[in-house]
Amino acid sequence: MRGFGILLLLLFIPVLCFPALPENPSGTPNAGKVWLESWKAESERFSDLYELLEKDFRKFGNSEKMVKNIFYRAHQKLFHRYQQYTLERDALDQGLYDCVSGSLILAALLDHFGFAYEVKETSYHVFLQVRLEDRLVLLEVTDPREGFIADPDQKERYLRDFTLNPDNIRTGEKKLTSFMAPDIFRTIDLENLLGLQYFNQAIRYFNEGNPLAAYQFSITALKYHDTERIRDFSHFLKQELMLATN
Repeated sequence: MRGFGILLLLLFIPVLCFPALPENPSGTPNAGKVWLESWKAESERFSDLYELLEKDFRKFGNSEKMVKNIFYRAHQKLFHRYQQYTLERDALDQGLYDCVSGSLILAALLDHFGFAYEVKETSYHVFLQVRLEDRLVLLEVTDPREGFIADPDQKERYLRDFTLNPDNIRTGEKKLTSFMAPDIFRTIDLENLLGLQYFNQAIRYFNEGNPLAAYQFSITALKYHDTERIRDFSHFLKQELMLATN
């Protein structure tokens, strides 16, 4: 058992690094601003998108049209092909995205332009709600054509699918095993969304037969989003690693 502990200590090297989460004077995390600055410096794709949106915002301000531009311009510039278990870096570099990585980028942009929004986590999916002055708009990042949902009837149908069936899944997404996905429909923040990215990486590496990397990612995920299913999966991975050393 001692040898196993030493082995984990030696091999527990962070697989990915993200900018630290600064705090504003009120103590609320302000991660989006830091991420945007980093993405602008490191990704020409994102820098072009950002410049277009800055021009749009000077013209349209805090409006539904601006939210629509954020959604569709992001698909034009960044989100080119759906691929499960991707990071926001994959979208910036290769145009690959999923519901978590795509929603993270959209949420950071909404945050930057001062929109009131919520990130909704379900058992197998993530989407965004944006509250404007007189209405609510939904953003389904995995649907590049119809994912901007403003029509009242369409919104009602979309939300009913999730409230009545929390384990609903969207384009191309695969279900996890039952112990990893209890019924979920809740609001999370930008930091929690980052944790879901790490959680997805834990699933990815476990599926690829690398439980050590999966465990590393699960531990990091818990720092940002401490939930039952991530704790359960992390414990499962730890047990798997312990059994493998016996």
